[in-house]
Amino acid sequence: MSHPAPGTGSEGKLVWASEEVIARIGQEVNPQPSLSNRIALAVPTAFVLAWPAAFLGLAVTTLIAPSATDDASVWRVAFWALQFAGLTALAAAVSAALRRSAEPEVAPSPRRIALRVAGHALVTVVCAGLVLTLAGLSGGQIATLAAVLVVVLHLLPMTVARLLFRLRRRGAAGPSA
Repeated sequence: MSHPAPGTGSEGKLVWASEEVIARIGQEVNPQPSLSNRIALAVPTAFVLAWPAAFLGLAVTTLIAPSATDDASVWRVAFWALQFAGLTALAAAVSAALRRSAEPEVAPSPRRIALRVAGHALVTVVCAGLVLTLAGLSGGQIATLAAVLVVVLHLLPMTVARLLFRLRRRGAAGPSA
């Protein structure tokens, strides 16, 4: 049995792979989840993150300013939060289905981050508007409660995350003496 002759001239030299080979290797190293897996992950995640925060925001608003919710009971507020979380989960499913890639950007630009936050806030306002309109609240009450939900679901977590990031960065710098 004869062995093929070794290639001449390519030993120790760098060989560039084609885009197709690089893409195939990337898919094996870091596989992209299927559309059904992305939706299956987005829906419960959105529901679990939205319901407690929405309930807390609506319940505290009811305690502080009962007129904002027509003096709603805890059960009614919980039902609104449940409906809101359901609509948010539905919006997350649609978003996951429309997203081109499941792979997150390495370093998104500040403009892209601002657009993403604005989009999520708009979805929050629309979902809250639908739920609270069906509940029979007035336009001013809906606007107030939608603003509360945007603060509780978007601005508060973003502010806390930025503060924790700054504290961690300051702690990593440490005292240098």
